[in-house]
Amino acid sequence: MTKNDGANPAMLAPSFKLTIAHLNDTHSHLESYPVCLRIENESAPVYVNCGGFPRIANALNITKSKAKEQGREFLFLHAGDCFQGTLYYSLFKGEADAALLNFVKPDAMTLGNHELDLGNQNLAEFIEKIDFPVLAGNWDLSNESTHRSYRLADFDNLLTYNHEKQCADYLIRSFDGFKVAIVGLTLEKMAEIAHPEPDTPFLSVELVARQTLKYLENEGVDSVILLSHLGYEADLKLAEAVPGFDAIIGGHTHTLQGDFSGLGLSSDEPYARKVNKTVVVQAGSYGMALGVLELDFDCSGSVVEVSGGNRLLIGQRMTLETSSDSSLDDSTYGRIRDKITGRSDVMVVKSDLKAKGLIEEKFKPVVDRWREDVVATTDEPLRHIRIPDAQGGSQIAPLVCNAFLFGAREKGWDVDFAIHNAGGVRTSIYPGNITAADIAGRLLPFTIDVMVYRVTGRQIRAALEGAINNATNNGVEGTGSGSFPYTAGLKYTYECCNESGNRVTKLEVLRCGRWEPVDDKALYLGASSSYTSNGKEGYLH
Repeated sequence: MTKNDGANPAMLAPSFKLTIAHLNDTHSHLESYPVCLRIENESAPVYVNCGGFPRIANALNITKSKAKEQGREFLFLHAGDCFQGTLYYSLFKGEADAALLNFVKPDAMTLGNHELDLGNQNLAEFIEKIDFPVLAGNWDLSNESTHRSYRLADFDNLLTYNHEKQCADYLIRSFDGFKVAIVGLTLEKMAEIAHPEPDTPFLSVELVARQTLKYLENEGVDSVILLSHLGYEADLKLAEAVPGFDAIIGGHTHTLQGDFSGLGLSSDEPYARKVNKTVVVQAGSYGMALGVLELDFDCSGSVVEVSGGNRLLIGQRMTLETSSDSSLDDSTYGRIRDKITGRSDVMVVKSDLKAKGLIEEKFKPVVDRWREDVVATTDEPLRHIRIPDAQGGSQIAPLVCNAFLFGAREKGWDVDFAIHNAGGVRTSIYPGNITAADIAGRLLPFTIDVMVYRVTGRQIRAALEGAINNATNNGVEGTGSGSFPYTAGLKYTYECCNESGNRVTKLEVLRCGRWEPVDDKALYLGASSSYTSNGKEGYLH
């Protein structure tokens, strides 16, 4: 907890040094995966193996050992969304994630929205398997039904809202008398994007944050760390509105802080953004990077120095792509390799063999059977992005929409259009074979039905606008960019400066090979995932 006793923090020598390693949004990426790097001033793309829990485990050991050598204390925190994203979740529903998280031993994790994709019971089964606490300080379980066999309120390692104290339950870690409180807060609009039970609502983040900081002021706590699954912009706003946290370790928006532009990984945000006296950090997604935040405190509990950064975790093997009519000499390869490995924000890390063995013995054989089933091949990379940028929109999401159309029509439905939310697609595709594992495990990992429904043209228009408003926070407090709609059989213009309700213009539907204006009063047949069909993330109309 940041204090102000009138002294100049810069004049006070650090009395306590803390290193916080952090991850967020690992999304069941238990194994390493290929990432394409585009090195500054080099024409050849470079493919590296990135992340994976065996590599994360080794990186954590290295980071912890370095902290110890420097006389620093150490914490390892996970900012939520360990579920969903690969076949390791689709097939094992959290069992594999629990096993690997237990192996790397986080001090705490906060609750992500995807932990509730399959409801409270699936989460309860996960909580029962893990050896570390999950913090969800704004989750109210006080009215949870007593008739369920999986009551979440009965788990000691799930810390939620404490009605007696009127604040979030929290962890205390003591380091030579220096008391650090760790608080977890997650999305208060959880019911809009996930499936919590109706009797277990989520409370106001800002209210619980204020109440908790006030309570901790009287408990002799020296520092308060917030473990957040709110999203980067929401973390910045919370730090502005509710001063008192020394650091916010965040997740949800997959924000990779730091300047990785020299590797072709764009980020507009510096690591350890400071708002008031609160440092806000986030470490991308999928275990690609390990965040390493270093905080030095003076004897009053004020932060006097902040350092560290995100470390891209890669393996030793690198593959350079060249055109068929060009060759690549050893000096070029060596130069490009040195440009990558010579960066302070890149860690070349071997895999921990015990963690690798755990995956291979218990889970990988089942996943491998899906990997052997090749369903398609692509010679070109297919890019996925949620909200279109200067390079265009997702190349994959429209293909998914076309697949919805094809599937519905094959079953005899005369469907006019399909819509899919951008967040339902999870990754880009690189050249080569595409397997059933790539589709069901990485590209479209969510186990969600496709629904056919009849709506008016006016409802289509309203749903598209609501989803884009939500994705861009245009006049609403959105739940994330994942709601952005991609379509097949529909095309439209969204004019952001128009008044609410009139932003979707030039809406057309493809019928009999011809584009025709959508009639607001006419009925149309659509196909979408049950997630968007049920009105999640702005699709309310």
